[in-house]
Amino acid sequence: MELWRSFFQDSRNRPADKFGNEASAPKCSACNGEGVVADGTLCSKCKGERIDSNNIPTYSDEIQKVSREYPDGNRSISVTWEAVADFNARLSSNLRWNLDEALDAAKKIVQEFIDEDTKKRVKDEHRTNVDIDVVPVGIPDELYEVEISGLRKEHLYRTVKLKGLVRKATPVRPRMEIGLFECEWERHKNSYIQDFFTLETPIRCTSEGCKCADFKLRDDQSQFIDSQKVEIQEYPEDLPPGAQPERLTAYFESSLAHKIQPGDRVAIVGIIKPKSQFQGRRQKSEFDIYLYSHSIDEKIGEDEDIEPTAAELMEIKELALQEDIAERIRDSISPTIFGMEWEKRAIALQQFGGVHKELPDGTRIRGDIHMLMMGDPGLAKSQLLRSAARIAPRGVMATGKSTSAAGLTAAAVRDEFGEGRWSLEAGTLVLASGGIACIDEIDKMSEEDRSSMHEAMEQQTISIAKAGINAQLKSKCSVLAAANPRRSRFDMTLPLPPQVNMPVSLLSRFDIFFIITDTPNPERDSLLADRILESHRAGEELIPGEKVSSDQLAFRSLEGPINSRLLKIYIAYAKKFRPIMTSEAQYKIKEYYTGLRRRYHSVDDQDKTMPITPRQLESIIRLAEAEAKMYLSKTVDVKHADSAIDLMNLFLNVTLGGDVDFAFFGVDAEQRRKDSDPGALLISIINDAKNQNGMDEQEVYDRMESEGGHNRESVNKLLTKYREEGRVLKDGYDKWRKG
Repeated sequence: MELWRSFFQDSRNRPADKFGNEASAPKCSACNGEGVVADGTLCSKCKGERIDSNNIPTYSDEIQKVSREYPDGNRSISVTWEAVADFNARLSSNLRWNLDEALDAAKKIVQEFIDEDTKKRVKDEHRTNVDIDVVPVGIPDELYEVEISGLRKEHLYRTVKLKGLVRKATPVRPRMEIGLFECEWERHKNSYIQDFFTLETPIRCTSEGCKCADFKLRDDQSQFIDSQKVEIQEYPEDLPPGAQPERLTAYFESSLAHKIQPGDRVAIVGIIKPKSQFQGRRQKSEFDIYLYSHSIDEKIGEDEDIEPTAAELMEIKELALQEDIAERIRDSISPTIFGMEWEKRAIALQQFGGVHKELPDGTRIRGDIHMLMMGDPGLAKSQLLRSAARIAPRGVMATGKSTSAAGLTAAAVRDEFGEGRWSLEAGTLVLASGGIACIDEIDKMSEEDRSSMHEAMEQQTISIAKAGINAQLKSKCSVLAAANPRRSRFDMTLPLPPQVNMPVSLLSRFDIFFIITDTPNPERDSLLADRILESHRAGEELIPGEKVSSDQLAFRSLEGPINSRLLKIYIAYAKKFRPIMTSEAQYKIKEYYTGLRRRYHSVDDQDKTMPITPRQLESIIRLAEAEAKMYLSKTVDVKHADSAIDLMNLFLNVTLGGDVDFAFFGVDAEQRRKDSDPGALLISIINDAKNQNGMDEQEVYDRMESEGGHNRESVNKLLTKYREEGRVLKDGYDKWRKG
């Protein structure tokens, strides 16, 4: 305890935030941190040191601040491992081998720094004591880190650092820490420290001369602590093939409760402890284990955890200066797949994403780019998806046929984990928040399961209202999906919805999608065959498990221009940029959008097509922002807008055929003309006559009513008019044909 007292009193030790960053010294107010005053002379207050040495924050100041705000605000004091180790080796050794006792001693010392007036005020206003935790942060991985599947008997009662995904979390509930019991005879008060899982009752009264063994629990005078139960799971991407990710229950108490939620990726520091198991009333010799948490050392939510080193940062900036960086990144995505330049370019932009915006009125505009690839079977769509999931800092893969709505979004489950209560379990779109959710064969999902994606793709939230749980989880992820046509091959002359088993409401939420067709081309087929044969040859030469030098690997396999490690770091670094659009780029995008819309008004009604909608305008903005991020630019310039427009032109002209209405709704200019002009519909119906002698008059009436909703009287007037003009003819058998 003396060591902790000295640590908190030492002015050289500065308080740290939850990320382990120590508080910085304030700038000198006299020279504004310049070290010199206006006339160029040395500052008399700071002596040129640029800081206010008299007001450097200390742990005493931090403890006073936290206690004054208690129980609101922060309830803990963070200490960094580096500061403790530098201060005293014995203290750091205690943290490593006796974490429970060391932190309990630190909590008691913290109480000495709290004013008595503050303690009295909190007790009177909130009926609780000021209970401030001491939380260690910046714990080195090499000392503690272990996988959940690697936990063994030697880890019992040892400090460990576990990384994993949060799958389930119960609500925060009070746990009795010290129970106050009154004996039935003399009402003597007995305080009893409680077991972690079961309520313990005193055996005999502790008062002198009292032998009472019957007690009544006074819960109103007992001491409680906030407690939460969480289940964490190993990262799926780090598992060997065929392995099942193992899970572990962790308990968070006091200031750590309700700090994380399903879908978060965390690194937790705590003690592994055993838990008794029972078969009926008999205790088994086999014990379960759980993690009693003392610190959330890392919370990897939507902010990426990959931080480049100084050398990597220099390499990243050198890469960004190269003019062909976009092509190099494109070619580094699944380099073994031949061709597909535009598809890979779009996936590269999706990895960087646009800028998330929150307007003053609370409106949120998503920055994530959603992309769909539709095409004939056997064209490596699934391989592209898996490659994108591996590159993304948070990539989660799912398959439509084996995925339900609860597996995509979140499930409310009632099992032993929640001890009979309902709890939430995160699904694919929640686990991928901050990254990319890759969904293969999305067309194979049922209609009910697919409809659950609508909110996640546009609002980027998942609302759960079931089993008494009303919650909203974040799903700020990009969706990369793949689908096959219903009849194995696409017909580019037909609209999309009849060919793909997907509703228009979901199709329209994708910013961009590609139709990949398997069209024979002798030159391209020869190059494709060479690439496939090279890939197989390289795979045959590389022996599994054999270490290969980078030079040999580049020679014997098909590596991209940028290795996967550097590409991952580059993307994570670039995603933190928030480029601002220049006025020139705004004008360029506006002219493109309004120019396409003018086409709709510059042609006759009978030839009108809808070339672009406001949703595609927003897609262009997101693509331009992603292009700027790719170049590590702080502004969205005209060249970035041009690149986004080129990609959108390909999407509108090739995929949608220049007519959004026809692509989405199957209504082309001719059909719209028929719908708006009953005369055109009448002529087309008569032209459809299977018999050369014409169409029966009654059949004309029936089809005009069923296809256009026109009654017999209006149809008769049209027939009479067109007959007088000679456009239609009628014979003696009441059959109509074209004139």
